[in-house]
Amino acid sequence: MIGSLQLTPESVENEEPASITDSVKFLCISPIVLVPASFNDESGKRFISPDLDEFSDLLYDNTIARMEASGKYSASQLADFYKFQLVADKDYINRIQSSHKKFARIYPLYDSDIKYEVRGYTFPFTLYAPQPVQQFVYENGLGHFSHKGFGMLDVANASSIHNDADHEASFANAD
Repeated sequence: MIGSLQLTPESVENEEPASITDSVKFLCISPIVLVPASFNDESGKRFISPDLDEFSDLLYDNTIARMEASGKYSASQLADFYKFQLVADKDYINRIQSSHKKFARIYPLYDSDIKYEVRGYTFPFTLYAPQPVQQFVYENGLGHFSHKGFGMLDVANASSIHNDADHEASFANAD
């Protein structure tokens, strides 16, 4: 029940958990924001190339700060999470650029009814980091403003939905 509306599902699909390791290729579901927005400050719109170490460094600092704020990791665990490198899919970026499209755009962001502008990036990438960091990023997003829906990720080439019809068909074709 939602209010006085009663909903009945027509079907259900089981979703298997994604396999998260120390090296995962992610797809951006929503833009990743590297730099927080602030009032009357243009730094949130600054372009930072994914090829630069600064790109990974900003995401690392933000991720470790959010992991610490979550209270789920001890100081010694966080100290062990020093390996963190984001490697952009260069083929994708070259294809996008050669067709005059963009992988980085300026997006509006509203906080307390104040409009800010931030630069967001959307491209596939491989993240090299310890498994707990990968799991945190997968479950909580990457970059600033994940609480507002930015930085949501999916695992590339992962088919996590299995419905019973698929299973029955594979058993039926086994003969």
